Amino acid sequence: MRLFLFTLFFSTFQLFSQVVTVEERKIFLDGEEYRINGICYARGEGNGETSGFSYLDDIPLLLEANVNTIRTYSMITNVAELNAFAEAGIKIIMHLNENSYTWYVNQFKDHPAILMWEFGNEFNYHSEWFGGNIDNWYSQLETAAANVKIIDPNHPVSTGHGEVPSLDVINSCPSVDVWGMNIYRWLNTTGAITDLASYSDKAMYISESGADSFNNNTQSVNESQQALATEQILNTVLSYSDLCAGITLFEFCDEWWKAGDPNSHDPGGFPISVAYDNFANEEYWGIVNRDRSKKESFYLVQEIYGNQLSNVNLDQLQTKIFPNPTSSDIITIQTILYGVKYVELSDINGRILLNKILETDYLNIGSIDPGMYFVKVTVGGKTSSSKLIIK
Repeated sequence: MRLFLFTLFFSTFQLFSQVVTVEERKIFLDGEEYRINGICYARGEGNGETSGFSYLDDIPLLLEANVNTIRTYSMITNVAELNAFAEAGIKIIMHLNENSYTWYVNQFKDHPAILMWEFGNEFNYHSEWFGGNIDNWYSQLETAAANVKIIDPNHPVSTGHGEVPSLDVINSCPSVDVWGMNIYRWLNTTGAITDLASYSDKAMYISESGADSFNNNTQSVNESQQALATEQILNTVLSYSDLCAGITLFEFCDEWWKAGDPNSHDPGGFPISVAYDNFANEEYWGIVNRDRSKKESFYLVQEIYGNQLSNVNLDQLQTKIFPNPTSSDIITIQTILYGVKYVELSDINGRILLNKILETDYLNIGSIDPGMYFVKVTVGGKTSSSKLIIK
């Protein structure tokens, strides 16, 4: 029943793409506020390093950590990878190459994995890349953002700016919808949020912040210091939800290529205001090691992002349905409230096709044909309604 050619599979994504908007500093996904509980995602590969791990290894860990968004540093061109993130319910802030991007946006603008498009990562620190005049970068950023918005009006455009952009910079790039800020101010990340909010009503998120797990003073690994810094940074940023759309913590896994031999885990980096030693050891920033074993900070991320999921829109039942889209006969339905679930599955014409009382998290949809449906879930008098795509 569910064996499809690739073209049909991808057209399903196109047919059921999502609309992301920005209003009053907040991001909305199909009309519902979307909070970025995110992490910067690179697999630990580059400049000679080959980690041997793929998105198939990483997605279960990201889900376990309650991450709902990843931020990339390059364009993901593997359709299977994009599909896997979409099925897992993980959105992507997709980095675009400022010199070659129209082909990518045209190809993937309707893919449900996309949350936002993003140009640049601390490019404002590198005027030498732009003829010695950083205004050339901001001009290029505005042109690229405006072009993308013409091609794809359904997703915002952001940038990963080093520190807080000035009002003049913001005004020079009106097509940038969301300002990402890479902030390393010891533990005072929220100072950047209030700084920007004091003179601009533009939407913002923290595109990088965090700490590494190597103490340069003692020349030894110290996962506890990274975990403590992670806890304080995440909790303070997320407490400013009225001003800031969230954070993509730096970063998912250690990258061994950054400070020495790509086949060994080397200390090394540069002085910067990072807790608790004022030094960035470049190969120790992950919440997991390169072998995907979990550091102490992993569990802090899991707890803090899990609490965020439990505290959003408490007047409505918060429901997670996965995989979605699905080709499985069984889907999982999880809610923040415990108790019996009353589940209705209806088609786009409102006809109820399934009406079940569930005492577990699992619903058998094996009798339902491919298409788009709506799943209504009621627990303890609270109700949610979600789209479900069956492939």
